[in-house]
Amino acid sequence: MGKYIILTNKDDYQTELDNDGLEIIETYDYFFFDQLKAQYTIAAVKENDMKITLKEEKNDKTYINRIPIKFFEAFETVEAAKEELGELSGPDSDFSQLKLATSK
Repeated sequence: MGKYIILTNKDDYQTELDNDGLEIIETYDYFFFDQLKAQYTIAAVKENDMKITLKEEKNDKTYINRIPIKFFEAFETVEAAKEELGELSGPDSDFSQLKLATSK
């Protein structure tokens, strides 16, 4: 069985997805009142001792943190990670929607 994590990207909070220890499975766009608020990426963990780079822009400063993978919630299957995304975003409605991202 694999180990899967969910990574989040927002305007002021970026998770580096280009990492040799990760395999990107799917990315979802979360819309609230038709505005893109976040992107959630499900990734397979290929290296248990890797670190995830997080970058935050706040008050005209950039903060960079490298967080060990052991601090991220992990899921045994892609389906379990998708279920968690459903919990995070709530049910689709006229105001909020989670959609599979299209390639850019």
